[in-house]
Parts: sequence; C-alpha cells; structure tokens
Amino acid sequence: MTVTEVAKGRPASRKFLWLATGIILVAGIYSGAWFVAADQIEKRLPAYLAEKQASGLGSECSEPEVRGFPFRIGLFCDKVRVDDTRHGASASFGALRTAAQVYQPGRAVVELDGPAEIRVSPGVSVSADWTLLHASLAATLSGVDRSSIAYDNLTGTVRSPLLGKGIGFGASHGEIHLRQNGDDLDAALSVDKLDLRPEEGPSLAPPANVAADLTVTGKAEWLQGGAINPHMMRGTRGELRQLTLDAGSGMTAKLSGPFSVNDQGLVSGEFSLTLVNIDAWRENLVKAVPEETDLINNVANVLAALAAGKNEATVKLNVRDGTAFLAFVPIGILPAL
Repeated sequence: MTVTEVAKGRPASRKFLWLATGIILVAGIYSGAWFVAADQIEKRLPAYLAEKQASGLGSECSEPEVRGFPFRIGLFCDKVRVDDTRHGASASFGALRTAAQVYQPGRAVVELDGPAEIRVSPGVSVSADWTLLHASLAATLSGVDRSSIAYDNLTGTVRSPLLGKGIGFGASHGEIHLRQNGDDLDAALSVDKLDLRPEEGPSLAPPANVAADLTVTGKAEWLQGGAINPHMMRGTRGELRQLTLDAGSGMTAKLSGPFSVNDQGLVSGEFSLTLVNIDAWRENLVKAVPEETDLINNVANVLAALAAGKNEATVKLNVRDGTAFLAFVPIGILPAL
C-alpha cells in the first residue's frame, strides 16, 4: 500500500468514527431521557392520585411500573380501583396496561383485564368479565379528540332495587367510538349477539345484534376532560341518526329522529320506527313477557293496520317525558337517564 492510499483512507475512517460516536451519544442521551421520564412518572403518580382523591375522585394503581423501552412508554398496574365520592360510585378492575409511542405521544392504547365490580348509589351494582378489553385514544392540547373501545366475550350481571332480581347480560363482541365534531360529540356503538336473561333462568330472547349512531349537541367537552357522572345525559339534546336491532328470524327494527333529555332524565323525541316481520315480533314478545300480552297484541294490530296488511311497517313513534306513544296508544315508559 502506497503512502497516497493510506492518506486517502484516513478521512473515511475519521468520518465513520465520528458517525459511530454520534450514534452512541444520541442513543445514550435518548436512553437516559427515557429512564428519567419513567422514573418521574412512577414518583409523581402517588401525588397525582392523592390530589384527585382530595377533590373526591380517588384512584389506586397497585404495583405501578413504567415499561416499553426503547420506543414505547406506558404505565402498568396489577390492579386498578376508582372511588368517586361525589357521586357515590366505585369500581375495581384487574391488570391495566397502557402504551404510547415515544415519537407519537398524542396516541395511546390501553388494555384492561377483568373481573370488574362497579357500584353506584343507591344499591346499583354491576359485575362483569371479558376475554379482551382494548381502548385507543388520540389527544390534542385541549384534551382527547377521539376514542375507541372494543371488547370480546363480555358477560356480567346488573343488580338494582328497581329490577328486583338481577339481570344477566352477555355479548360476543362490541365496539364504542367517540369523536369531537366541532362543539358536538359523535358516538357510534355496536353489540354482537347481545344476550339478556334473568340472573337465574334462560335467556329472554335469542341473541340480537344492536348498532347505534348519534350526535349529542354541544357535548364535545366530554372528551376534553369534562366532568363524567351517572346523569350526564340530563339536559342534553341531539340526533339519533340510526338505532338498529336485528333479533334474527327476519325480525329487524330501525329507529331514528331528534331527541332531548330533561333535567329529570326523561327522554322526549319524534322518531321514525320501521319494524319488519310484525307477526314474529308479536309471537316472541308474548313469550318473553306474557304479562303484557294484551298490550303487545294491541300494538301489533295497530302496526298491521298501518301497514295495510303487509308484515312490515314504518310509523311515527312519539316520546313525551319518558312515555312512548304509537299514534295515541301509550306503549311503554322509558327509564330516567
């Protein structure tokens, strides 16, 4: 090798050395910053939870740990508990796992394990479990912009003094999607194979598929960190674009129209209702609630008359302060929200 060749090789070696040094330096600074951030999260979490508890919203994250190095960062808890003394509510869950991409901190995913126990005064309790509960959210400086929740194989029981005996429920899959739309809140949900049944006894009806799409006017703040409470729907209004129910055997129902909820939680609205396979609806509802046979037959007869002998009808359903009317016939009372 000549002296000229050696001289030419040295600048290239120096560039490689500087590049390697730069990479090691950046990696070291990044790693140090990640672990400092993780340490700060773990140290400041107890103080943050204590501050919330002073305002009436207590939370507990057992065995907190920050994980995800190098490209993610997230909080892990063995168990989670929430107590809201302002509204007399409490909830406990299994393990919590969260993760956000370091290069995209405004987006995060959450996984929560069951079982869950939820209690709300006076005397309402919900027990539930699932095989997977996954949530994602996208946040801006003003709060959460959109959020989604999906779950698989949900089962549980609701108990309340108003219900008497407990009501069991189940679903093979479900999704909830929320997003800001200017000042309004858009919401969409779906439930596959919804099963309702007494706590002890067979199902009330075959599993059904349910889907809903609606807007709540002026409530984008609910995703921007607004207060959440059991009666948050009171004093609201909006548009139900579509609520569909597929009960199988050709039985479907669709409902749409504007709605409002007064300060007592009573719903009012003018809805368009489409019912397909009226005869099958009559037969199955009589089996499910035989004590309401006369009312069910009267409603089915009205629908058949409006349908001019067909087995499908589209009618106006008026709801006034929680009481639903088909034409001038009251057909049911909706519970207060």
